[in-house]
Amino acid sequence: MPVLAAFAFEGVAARCIRRLKGEGATVLARPLGSALATVLAPVATPATWVVPVPTARAAFRRRGYRVPELLIHRAGLSPQRVLSVVTASVDQRGLGASARAANVRDTMRARRRGDGAAAVIVDDVVTTGATLDEAARALDVAGFRVTAAVALAATPRRAGF
Repeated sequence: MPVLAAFAFEGVAARCIRRLKGEGATVLARPLGSALATVLAPVATPATWVVPVPTARAAFRRRGYRVPELLIHRAGLSPQRVLSVVTASVDQRGLGASARAANVRDTMRARRRGDGAAAVIVDDVVTTGATLDEAARALDVAGFRVTAAVALAATPRRAGF
């Protein structure tokens, strides 16, 4: 699955994303959403489901919003909340690639059948790709055809920057 990102997760971009996620600086969602649109719009046809990675319940309670959904809205598209978290995972920060994959394995499921529909997965930051892989697995099981994954930012190692 192709993975596209608008920014490398470093410098100003990383600081802005951290402020959006950790400090409630939702004013940053508009310019960040515009940046996301540059990589999302080319892969999201009108028939494509734009599926955000689900936000953990605790993160939603803390923030009051779901970051990937907010960014999709600000990119000018409508998020389709197809995925849900069925098993909690621990915070991914500090985990290596194999630990991240094990941490998120079988934690998501689709709320509906895809019947072959194309889907693009959207997340705010991609590091190892474990969360995107789990989202793709859950969508595939439900009959969606995942055509790409898009993130606002990717760690420089992952993004190839």
